[in-house]
Amino acid sequence: MLPITKLSYLTLAVAGFGATCGLSRGGAQTVTPHATVSPAKTATTANDETVTLKEFVVTDAADLGYSTPNAIGISRTSEALIDTPQTINVINQQFLQDFAPIELGDVLQFVAGVTIESNVGDSTMIRGYTVRDQFTDGMVDNQNQSQLGAEPFQFDRIEVLKGPAGLVYGSTAIGGLTNRVRKAPSWKPRTELAFSIGTNNQTKTEFDYNAPLNKRVAVRLVATYLDQDMVNGVKTKFAFANRWNVNPSVTLKLGKSGQLRMFGEFLTERYYKHWGEVGMFATTTVPTQRTIAATANFARLGDREATFGIPQAQGGFTTWGLLPRNFTFGEQQSTAKNMKQTGGLFYEAKLGQDLLLRAGGTYSFWDHFVEDVIPVGMAGNNHEMTRIWRTIENVDQYSSFAVDTTYTFKLLGGEHRLFTVNQVQFRRQFQEIFGMNSARPIQNLDLFNPVYTGYNPFDKVRTNRQIGRAPNYAFGFKDSVKFFGDKLQFAGGPRYDAYRSRTDNLNTNIAGRQVKGNTWTYNYGAVFKPTKSYSLFYGHSETYAPNTTVNPDGGTFDPQLGAVNEIGLKMAFLDGLIAGTISTYRLKLTNIILIDPDPVRAAAGYRVNSGFQETTGYEADVFLTVTRGWQLNVGGSSIDVTTPNRIFPRGSAKKSANLATSYRVNDGPLKGLSFGLGWIYKSKFNVETAALTDRVARYYLPAYDYGSAWLSYNWKRYRFQLNVANVTDEWYLIRSVSKDQIYEGPERQYRMRVSRTF
Repeated sequence: MLPITKLSYLTLAVAGFGATCGLSRGGAQTVTPHATVSPAKTATTANDETVTLKEFVVTDAADLGYSTPNAIGISRTSEALIDTPQTINVINQQFLQDFAPIELGDVLQFVAGVTIESNVGDSTMIRGYTVRDQFTDGMVDNQNQSQLGAEPFQFDRIEVLKGPAGLVYGSTAIGGLTNRVRKAPSWKPRTELAFSIGTNNQTKTEFDYNAPLNKRVAVRLVATYLDQDMVNGVKTKFAFANRWNVNPSVTLKLGKSGQLRMFGEFLTERYYKHWGEVGMFATTTVPTQRTIAATANFARLGDREATFGIPQAQGGFTTWGLLPRNFTFGEQQSTAKNMKQTGGLFYEAKLGQDLLLRAGGTYSFWDHFVEDVIPVGMAGNNHEMTRIWRTIENVDQYSSFAVDTTYTFKLLGGEHRLFTVNQVQFRRQFQEIFGMNSARPIQNLDLFNPVYTGYNPFDKVRTNRQIGRAPNYAFGFKDSVKFFGDKLQFAGGPRYDAYRSRTDNLNTNIAGRQVKGNTWTYNYGAVFKPTKSYSLFYGHSETYAPNTTVNPDGGTFDPQLGAVNEIGLKMAFLDGLIAGTISTYRLKLTNIILIDPDPVRAAAGYRVNSGFQETTGYEADVFLTVTRGWQLNVGGSSIDVTTPNRIFPRGSAKKSANLATSYRVNDGPLKGLSFGLGWIYKSKFNVETAALTDRVARYYLPAYDYGSAWLSYNWKRYRFQLNVANVTDEWYLIRSVSKDQIYEGPERQYRMRVSRTF
């Protein structure tokens, strides 16, 4: 780890914050706009508008079970979902409390069209496309090298925006993104302390302290500590994980029209680095079932024919289900260490009745150090894995500054809401890699008789040392106009991005070639809302991603461009008792880089950006309040390729379904008892590479279903809760990096949580 990241800074910050929190308290809670608030909640939230600018926050005051009517992800201010021409799913605080996730992937999988991807805790596939950049409160918050991902307890809600949201977020995945909303200070004093114990020696402590110090200052401290003998819910050999996460925040009211919001995040974690627990491999010379049966390899596997993966007629078989469940490719020394230090400051103001202003920025320092063993392919005998080891240190510094304005005015018979955004971002990345000494390679691992021998981390050769810089400037605006009240709405506008990137090789002292460019992207849409109970919408949104590949002659490529056209129905029937979104979309991604079709140029390393993907999909996400205590959320999605012989999105389930339900006893001797169930289904997964000629890497993962359940009881200020993950304990495959690194889903886990509020 770099010496400039010292844990003593964290200790001093927490100690000082704790001393500050000892002052007096008092006040009330915020309320979400555009929502019907029950009389019971009105008494506790009505005064909060005098101390908090409600346009910049969303709360759970208007949520109905797992259904929520508002989000801040579109314009970093609160907006009603029924008025936005885009599909947005929200995992609210009630859902987070009930399912008590250890990782965000534990709950993101219950969103239609979302699949867990790779071995990174927050890395997901949305509508078939990988989402790596993460956002918090509308600002970039990269932590994508953490296998554990972000700490769920620090967030109030998770917003999943389907399709590009380029106006605010710029270069993002075409399938969508997640915007995480932090727990922020409010003017209602509350403290929660919780302790959990679970399977595989899991323990977790959670602390949430919120207090108004006076009429102008409110503070909050959210902290967690996690320790467990597993990673990503799987107990492999050598697996362990522990993490500290501390999040202080302050809201300072500046008169009646403005406020300052400040936050910090300090994280340190260490865990076993694993790269997949099962494998899917191609055999060498056995094209048929008969010849396979005659080989020693197949005799060791047993008389079992694979029902997925590379067909045996093409010489393929799989080891899935035949290796020990705690199998790992790694060695005991395979560990990762991460440290994060993040801070942010925002000024938010309502200037008169017509103008909102939000200005501020964030800075994040992320230090990632990993020492691990990587599987690289099968040995010639087809039952031993060849491996290499390496050490990597990545230091990622990310600073971002933005000024947003929202101006409301009337013109030509319509009520306009003009939103503008100015953003400056700068990213600096340092990377150093050491590989093993080729004269002393690490021993192959026999898959069916593994002997772990360790390796010498000091016998190494530096293979890479580089530094990259990537500044970006963006400006955009969108006008949203309403006619006939809000029955007919139109919105649209452009965004301009100017970007540069350059990576210098410090090993060879060779300066890298600078890749730069600029692009315009557009989004527009319409909403028709005959009544407050439903709306019909159409949306077009775009995004881009710089192509940093350079041809041997120095030629660069235009950025990838993604566009989505979407139509759908948004519901809020019976005052929200039936709510949700049903939509269909067509998605196209162009300028994908492929190998040059000319064999001579391909051999010389030339590429062309002629590749494209085009898919269509259908999604539904519906919330039902059956009775006062019974909530039901059902959803599903379907995705398919519309361009024959082109690229299917990697690791995407063609069909999926999700269910979450809860029942709460509100009267009688069992009052305080609640229980619930979550279930997901994923059909067969396609796994393809961008190179159309790479037939070996083409395979698929089998369909699976997964269930989790919970039971809780509230008594006075205590809550006792039992969560069971993977209630069926089926051994299933949930994600993959390549055909050699395929991940099994979490095994059955029991976790008991006891919390106390003050």
